[in-house]
Amino acid sequence: MAIVGVRFLPTGKVHYFDPGELALEVGDRVEVQEDSGTRRGSVAIAPGQVLYSEVKSPLPPVVRKLAPEST
Repeated sequence: MAIVGVRFLPTGKVHYFDPGELALEVGDRVEVQEDSGTRRGSVAIAPGQVLYSEVKSPLPPVVRKLAPEST
């Protein structure tokens, strides 16, 4: 099972999600599903960088990868 770490604020806490079949890298913008609804954040920890044993499951899903933010 793949796990991805997402931050909602630049220096905020990392939350863990199931990326499903999405190919994600650090810095990608994503939309995730939480109990309270959908939220947008940035990938802080790529799949393969988190040990499954360190994370409680079940994990909420990454809904989709978003286009990069324009500056």
